[in-house]
Amino acid sequence: MPEPTLHVHQWNRRPLTLEERALELEQLERETRRQTRSLYLRYGLEYAVWFSIGVFLLGWSMHTTDSRYAALAFWGGLILGDGGMILTLVRARHESEKLGL
Repeated sequence: MPEPTLHVHQWNRRPLTLEERALELEQLERETRRQTRSLYLRYGLEYAVWFSIGVFLLGWSMHTTDSRYAALAFWGGLILGDGGMILTLVRARHESEKLGL
């Protein structure tokens, strides 16, 4: 007959002291702030790039004298600028929800 195995609980650890729990919470807060700052920086810069592209193309459409290029630049500025900014915001929200922020 096989010998019965000894049951050891994986989650059986000693209770944390107040100082250890405070340190654990401080590290968790620091990590959350770092992730939030990283998301703001990354997607904020990406948003600014799409905004700049859109404004550049709209400005070029008003500056050029060829109506074919002006229309192309105008609609391209609207589509690329607005579309890029919207997709950036959607991706930022999706990633922040994935990280639990």
